[in-house]
Amino acid sequence: MAKTYSELEAWAIFIGALVIGVVVTSLFWAYITVPEEVKELEKELKNSTETFSIEKPADFIKFCKDVDGVPVWDSTGFRQCIHKDSTEKNLIVMNILCRKFNLSLSYGSYGVKCEGKA
Repeated sequence: MAKTYSELEAWAIFIGALVIGVVVTSLFWAYITVPEEVKELEKELKNSTETFSIEKPADFIKFCKDVDGVPVWDSTGFRQCIHKDSTEKNLIVMNILCRKFNLSLSYGSYGVKCEGKA
């Protein structure tokens, strides 16, 4: 049996099909009209021989972990080592760490901290 649609259902189907048609057409035109600059940039990126690698400051991380500290570092050269206990022994050890890596020493309620840019 054939189903008959009410006027409201027919309009809803028509508007839905219209919206889907506009969206699909827009995506199609966006895909086929990629600017030449973008295509050239993609080719350059594929052909690029340069590779970037971020090297971990292994000696800093090892030294900080050896003194039971928490090392923090980033690619800009920032280094930070925090030890939660600020006893005199830890102050001396952290002072050595700070001098070795040319960082500044501070201490307070957070513990002992060496930080700065290497």
